[in-house]
Amino acid sequence: MSPVYRAVPFLEVTSWHRKIVGTLAMPISMPGATKQRPRMYDGVFRGKKAWTRDSIEKTDYLVKIPPDCQAEIREFVQSLRENPLQTEVLSPHDYQLPRTKSLMKAVKDRLERGVGFTVLDRLSVRSFTKDELKSVYWILSSLIARPVAQSFSGTLLYDVLDTGKLKGPKVRADLTSAELDFHTDYSYNEPPRYFGLQTLSTAKKGGRSGVVSLLTAHNEMRRHHPHLLERLYRPFWLNRYGEHAPGLQKASSHPVYSYDGNELWARFNPRNIYAGYDLVGETLDEEGREAVETMHRVLLAPAHHVNFYLSAGQIIYLQNGRCAHRRTAYEDYDDLDRRRHMIRIFLRDHGARTYNG
Repeated sequence: MSPVYRAVPFLEVTSWHRKIVGTLAMPISMPGATKQRPRMYDGVFRGKKAWTRDSIEKTDYLVKIPPDCQAEIREFVQSLRENPLQTEVLSPHDYQLPRTKSLMKAVKDRLERGVGFTVLDRLSVRSFTKDELKSVYWILSSLIARPVAQSFSGTLLYDVLDTGKLKGPKVRADLTSAELDFHTDYSYNEPPRYFGLQTLSTAKKGGRSGVVSLLTAHNEMRRHHPHLLERLYRPFWLNRYGEHAPGLQKASSHPVYSYDGNELWARFNPRNIYAGYDLVGETLDEEGREAVETMHRVLLAPAHHVNFYLSAGQIIYLQNGRCAHRRTAYEDYDDLDRRRHMIRIFLRDHGARTYNG
């Protein structure tokens, strides 16, 4: 018997990635209309990667920064105070950080072989300035993979702040205080293999984070909704929010799930999908809409995800194709210096460092 989900209105990638996702501006009419069956993963994901709320432990994702690493970080910051350098040109290869490098190797291993996300706990927001914290964050992140652009303008470190704008077809939701549904980042262009969020300050109220395994979701869709899972392997239009060169298509075309015979990669953002179809003036097919809504309900099922508040000084890293994340709405302080402030970074070693890869 199929489970009953609460009604809700409305990965892994290597050099083979380009073969799967195709060209960013695929000239496909009516994505998903083809009847040719796409290549699908037909097994069941097991182990740490396909976790549920009952199977995951806090120790699976929470990693303390040990005292010896904290000492190295303090020495690194002191060296920057004596020899300042722009954050985006800092390289961990230029500094003696043996214990920190070992720590971040373990973090990357958890992203690859563990539950797919890690909360690094934590940097001192009292001992370091915001600029110093960002420099440490850059070094730590660079030990996972190469930082890449996360906007068409080439931004490498992105401020996640409430700008007072409202969510809309031309406004990215991370610029608002509104609730964000479960999604992967940058499903509409060249996604990063990993991404991080550094917490510099927290909201007055709300802003709780959530993470869910997209491999667990695949298991659930395969078990209870196999015909809809097949639709998720076929393309959807995705709004690109103007993050492209002039003259290129405003929407890209990609499936939610892709499988190359070795690894599964996922892109999921319902808001981008619906906005993409509106942008190109097409109607999402009924099967596609049902597949997206069912996937959304699976992710929201309490048994499938975990929730937590990130504290100032903590950093969360996720493998973008294996985990989706969300954030509840929040209320912020009137004082600009106290407002919720996070720094996002995109990390991948394949492709170019530019936004479109």
